[in-house]
Amino acid sequence: MSKNTEKAEEAKMAKEAEAKARKEAEQAAKEEAKREAEEAKSRAKREAEEAKMAKEAEAKARKEAEQAAKEEAKREAEEAKARAKREAEEAKIAREAETKARKEAEQAAKEEAKREAEEAKARAKREAEEAKMAKEAEAKVRKETEQAVKEEVKREAEEARVRAKREVEEAKRTKEAKAKARKEAEQAVKEEAKREAEEARVRAKREVEEAKRTKETEAKARKEAEQAAKEEAVGAELPKGIMRLAVLSPVDIGQMRKLEEYLRQVQNLRLVLIEGSLDEGTKIVVSIEKPIPLMDILRGMPLVEQVIKKDREIQIMLKTE
Repeated sequence: MSKNTEKAEEAKMAKEAEAKARKEAEQAAKEEAKREAEEAKSRAKREAEEAKMAKEAEAKARKEAEQAAKEEAKREAEEAKARAKREAEEAKIAREAETKARKEAEQAAKEEAKREAEEAKARAKREAEEAKMAKEAEAKVRKETEQAVKEEVKREAEEARVRAKREVEEAKRTKEAKAKARKEAEQAVKEEAKREAEEARVRAKREVEEAKRTKETEAKARKEAEQAAKEEAVGAELPKGIMRLAVLSPVDIGQMRKLEEYLRQVQNLRLVLIEGSLDEGTKIVVSIEKPIPLMDILRGMPLVEQVIKKDREIQIMLKTE
């Protein structure tokens, strides 16, 4: 394969990797925005129901207060009617008693006409005054009771109105707090999506640069390989130059990052290129400046399950977490 062909292939692979990273970032942002929209819709519906419940509670309290006032007024009216009837009966009894006393005085005129007449008149007057005083006292008590009941009903109605107003204000504050929290969450999601898109762009740019460096390194490595034929003959145990590490699926991004960190710590080994996907496996191109026991180094890494060497490629299987 010519150098131009290799260059074209590498540029194509870098471009595809960049496009794929950009597409995945856009898809993730769309899915996150859709989920946030669904949550915002659910919150709005729930807040509307809470406001409706608060309004119904206020109407119910007002209606109950009005009903209680009506029932209290009806009861007072019935009591007043009963008292009036009882007073009329008492007045009738008093008149009958007065008539009887007058008749007895007329029949006993000869014996004690004057005395009995005076006593009957005094008794009638006293009884009339007592009846009048009792009626006035009862009327006063009734009036005071009616006034106290009216004030109590008015006070309870005012308390119900204040409670309903306080509940509406609390519902309003709750709604405002939820709206503020939702707005802050949406802003955080937007900033996170923007940050991830920027990171994807930086990664794509870095991969293009690494692809370019890889080509230069491969050219240099080929030249070194041609000049070091004897050393290459023992490369099965102590490889040198360009090597490809194939990380077999399944693997997650956290494992890959740990593996990259371990490889960067290996002396005389340099990461040149990382390509592929989590589903199809990942290829890591490394440059070995001096012969090293790479197989033993890989097997000694904590997250590596198995290592198999095939020509210039080493297959790596990571442990499942």
